[in-house]
Amino acid sequence: MLISSARGAPAPRELLRGSSPVWDASGKRLYYVTPEKLGGTIIQSIEFDEASGRNQGSPLSLGVMTGVLRDLAISRNGHELVASEHQESLNLSRLPLAAGGSSPAGPEEMLNPGGVRDRYPSFSPNGSHIVFADNRLGDQEVWILDLATRQRERLRLPQADLGANLPFWSPDGRRLAVTRFRPDGNSSMWIAAVDGSTAEEVVPAKPVLRGAPFSPDGRNLLFTYRTDGYAQLFMLDVASRTEHQLTFSKSDKYDPVWSPDGQWIAYPSNAGGCTQIWRIATAGGEEQRLTTGYDRIRHISFSPDGRWIYLQPNHLNIYRMPAGGGPLQQVTKFPESGLFIEEPKLSPDGRWLAYCHNNGGSSLWLLELGTNQQAAR
Repeated sequence: MLISSARGAPAPRELLRGSSPVWDASGKRLYYVTPEKLGGTIIQSIEFDEASGRNQGSPLSLGVMTGVLRDLAISRNGHELVASEHQESLNLSRLPLAAGGSSPAGPEEMLNPGGVRDRYPSFSPNGSHIVFADNRLGDQEVWILDLATRQRERLRLPQADLGANLPFWSPDGRRLAVTRFRPDGNSSMWIAAVDGSTAEEVVPAKPVLRGAPFSPDGRNLLFTYRTDGYAQLFMLDVASRTEHQLTFSKSDKYDPVWSPDGQWIAYPSNAGGCTQIWRIATAGGEEQRLTTGYDRIRHISFSPDGRWIYLQPNHLNIYRMPAGGGPLQQVTKFPESGLFIEEPKLSPDGRWLAYCHNNGGSSLWLLELGTNQQAAR
């Protein structure tokens, strides 16, 4: 959390680490929440000196909850504190597709139940495993799911204080590229052996870096990071560790993917104000827009034969279009009231869609505060 003086201080400064701050009526005590390392939330308070604009003493823990709390509010008399408990989850799921990939062939299957937030699933090259990020143990970490046995194994990485996300398989299925997040807000890209035997940083920490897939031949990796104010697309030569910038336009690029023949790279971009799908030749050149409209379109996959691009408007149902552009065809048929799906990904054989499906809701909690600022219940 940052603080800035209403009298016109030159710049905000960090006050403490936490979220959902709320002042009591006196303006001398601040309540907030912080996440527990192994899951759950701590409600804390700290005294504040208005004259100096600084904390007084150490934070006081009022209680620990196993859920995710946010949106604190305090009564005028300072005796009650209300918090909302976020009970939603994003659960790794998959959906079978009919031959040709144009429609579902059966019901959805949840692969990773529980109160977790799963992100960025990716099928192994032979389709037998899914790698994904999960916060089951607190920090976002990378897990590998065996689809036959349903057993999960955590990817072993050094420097356990760094979270990990955005996992992508190498074409031989022996390595994973992952993005790791640093306390200063920057992130770096690593390559790690699936069995945990080796792990190496291949792109040092950069602003808003996001890793992306290996090329079909395994020689290059895509990634984006912010330079000159925009997230641009870069390619890393894995052997030499040299990087090459592919895009230069004044817009942000996200989550690029290779065409199966390695000739094209497709990606969402916010050029023009709305996030639409674009592509560029692997050799570089002109950026070509493939979709139009006012929807937010993200999370793309090529079909195995390269004829189709699967995409998702507005976190809702999944569509596909011809790889060179054309009308959208709806693939999934979920009722859209309350629907929220993240990061759909097509399997290598085109028979499955994996994604993270939102489930759950939220509830309100009332805590009575004693005179010693300890939670009574």
